[in-house]
Amino acid sequence: METMKREPIAIITSGGGMKCAYSAGALVALAKELKLTSPDIFVSASGSVGAMFYYLAGQYDDIEKAWTRYLPSPQFIRYAPFPALRINYMVDTVLKQYLPLDVEKAEASKTKFLVPVTDIRSGDTRFIGNDLWLNPYEVMRAATAIPLLYNGHVNLGSHSYLDGDFTTGIADLITAAINAGAKRIVCITNTDAPTKVGKAILRVYGALLSPGLRRALLRDMAMTQDIEWPGGIKFSLISPTSPLPTVLYSRERRKVVEAFTMGYEDLLAKREEIEELFGAEPTRDTVSV
Repeated sequence: METMKREPIAIITSGGGMKCAYSAGALVALAKELKLTSPDIFVSASGSVGAMFYYLAGQYDDIEKAWTRYLPSPQFIRYAPFPALRINYMVDTVLKQYLPLDVEKAEASKTKFLVPVTDIRSGDTRFIGNDLWLNPYEVMRAATAIPLLYNGHVNLGSHSYLDGDFTTGIADLITAAINAGAKRIVCITNTDAPTKVGKAILRVYGALLSPGLRRALLRDMAMTQDIEWPGGIKFSLISPTSPLPTVLYSRERRKVVEAFTMGYEDLLAKREEIEELFGAEPTRDTVSV
């Protein structure tokens, strides 16, 4: 008897510093409540990348512990003399020591992952994936190296990179998933679109250090994007149903836990839609985010 091949499933999680607590909560709900633990494709940006690697390794409890216990901390977020995210603390202390990432399990995952990073010289966005498996810790470091908030850039191979979330929007993440073959997509976003603050930060950084990056910033990044995709794509968007209590560099634990819980509950509120997504015919061709 001939069996039908399952259509490829993708998960997408956007970046946004400590706002990514929302995405982390939604991811845990997706794994624990809906049992979606082996997507075919996972596209993740910036602050959500660490949670993605934990997800690939099956360490769902560690996603929650990282976001509710270790990241809302002065060790990670510094306010003086100016706001800064201590990415090395997240990577070298949290993911290597406090809650060690099982790199072997992550590498063994059959999920294709894609992470956007920005080339500091050309300003081009590149999606790093497990087709050329690089050190996951350095991929995380590069993906979260927010210009001006992180001291330096990250070398991957022969190129130097920074956070890709500032030169990509949700539309780019969705396009990457579709280009990788996704037919059914659960997109978890904690923000509407690339922020004006993020664009301003990159303008300053580009003007100071990188003509190529400055040129990239001149591209139009609309605050609201109409995303169109080919026929046959099924889509569910998970986004905050009320204003998030967190901003890019929030470190008050109560607010971060609240954002995590919001993500968990907002995903469960769409449980029926997501379950129908994996069995229903597509009903639309455009979504605004």
